[in-house]
Amino acid sequence: MASAPRDYGFGPQENHAEAEPSWRNALARGPTQVDQGKPSVEIGPYTKIPNRLFGSGMAARLRPSAGYMYLALCEHANRNSSNTFSASDKALASDTGIGTRTICDARKKLIERGLISCKREKGQSHVYTLLKPSLEWKPIKTRPRRTLKPRALHTLRSA
Repeated sequence: MASAPRDYGFGPQENHAEAEPSWRNALARGPTQVDQGKPSVEIGPYTKIPNRLFGSGMAARLRPSAGYMYLALCEHANRNSSNTFSASDKALASDTGIGTRTICDARKKLIERGLISCKREKGQSHVYTLLKPSLEWKPIKTRPRRTLKPRALHTLRSA
């Protein structure tokens, strides 16, 4: 089975002998950016989320269902190119794979944390506004951590 050719970072016309002297010169000048003059790698479309959602510990404070819903709301905002948009509980449930009742609980949690504001529309839709959270970066040791349940602690001790 043939393997794909390895990419060693040379340009299409370069080879090792031509590139080595330029590496030596670059090291003498100090570190340089890796992607200078190269096109960015495009793997696919992504959803933008606040930079410090994880670095501030906010993601750990949210339950998984509220986190999934927040990511789905960020995706809806990016798709609509606006921080204010309309979405139904049914659409969010199909996006996240969680139930509509859990969507309601997650919405309350996100409003309580100050990440979104929400107004009910006629029918099952809501108008969501993603708020600009003031998330401060925290060192890892000061971020909230989940504690293990006693049963989980017991299995760790016996192993």
